Amino acid sequence: MGPRINKKLAAVGVAAVVGVASTIALTSGSASASPVFGYSGYGIGVEAKGGIVNGGAQTVSTISCTTDSSAKMSNDVAAANVNNQAIARTVRTDTHAFNNKSGNGVTSNASAVDVKVGSLLHLTGVKTTTTAVYKNGKLSYTGNTTYAGVKIGNISVPSLLHPEPNTKVAVPGLGYIVLNRVGGVKSANGIYSYAQGVVLFANVKNKYIPEGIEVAVLKTRAEISKPATAVVFGDAYVTKANVDKLVVSGPTSYQATCKGTEGKTVRQAVGEVVIPKVAYVGAAYTTKNGYQNENKAAVTFTSHVAGVKVGNLSIGAINSEAYASKTKDGKYAVAFKSNIASITVNGKTYPVKTGVNSTLDIPGIAKLTFNQVKKQQRYISVNALVIDVYSLNTKVVVGHAAAGVIG
Repeated sequence: MGPRINKKLAAVGVAAVVGVASTIALTSGSASASPVFGYSGYGIGVEAKGGIVNGGAQTVSTISCTTDSSAKMSNDVAAANVNNQAIARTVRTDTHAFNNKSGNGVTSNASAVDVKVGSLLHLTGVKTTTTAVYKNGKLSYTGNTTYAGVKIGNISVPSLLHPEPNTKVAVPGLGYIVLNRVGGVKSANGIYSYAQGVVLFANVKNKYIPEGIEVAVLKTRAEISKPATAVVFGDAYVTKANVDKLVVSGPTSYQATCKGTEGKTVRQAVGEVVIPKVAYVGAAYTTKNGYQNENKAAVTFTSHVAGVKVGNLSIGAINSEAYASKTKDGKYAVAFKSNIASITVNGKTYPVKTGVNSTLDIPGIAKLTFNQVKKQQRYISVNALVIDVYSLNTKVVVGHAAAGVIG
């Protein structure tokens, strides 16, 4: 049996988050020389864009980075809110992988008894679904949304119960909506499809949704990768800081993958990072490069930092790299690299240690941990440097890279 995605992990949401890679590796199944498929997908009740408070994804069901064709998750909620308004009621989402006579694929669904924006818009019995499939060497997708009732203002519009894909409709007092938004993208690695029940665009002032906000209601995505010797995954970021369990600065220049980049190097750069009252980080960037096919799967993540200053502590350029691969004959490889140019405090130079998980204590300033590594047969991660700032009870991770393969 292939690896199972832990439900607590899946509940995190759509986007990969820091720590996901290592959790996946810990829950992955036994090695297999046979080609595997990569399954990913999600269903979301409501998601708002445009800076609205508490506008993140709600009622999320997701599977990600798994080769398990029985992976599934579901979620439901009485009401999904935007701007303290119950936009969608009795919301249910689910996503599941499959391997049957239809092929290998993923189906994601989302439904709501009704979607309502005051007296401006009322949709009932909304059901949206999308599927991505690989069968007999071919990739395909389907997506669609149906409605039991559509009312714009006080006027019922029966012609919109089964709308054409991406139907745009003006809604007086709100702006406009797009019904049955669907699409798909095919690549050398596989295909993903998406479907959204209704997207609300508030471009006039109203009392329900702040002007300038875009709200996707019943949002789904399904993705299947072509058969490969393994599925690649990993992540990288420049810095992250926290006090105990409280994150005071999230991962910067963050990148992740669940299927590679088709062998292309993707770079994410930042001019500088300022962690208020803690640290200043110079120009930095991360890269990712991965591929997966029936002969080999491999992925590399890197992190590069020009320099870091924490109070009187100055650290020169920091670089890290993580690599993982699997060949069709079942051979795995993992490796890491990291280096730090220099460490000084008030002009005094301290040695840069090269051992794994080695430490340096600078009295009254900080404890430094070098090459913080987690290694398994199919996964490796490295934090080039971890700075424990004594005076602030703050931990700063610099130069994180992780890479792994599933299958």
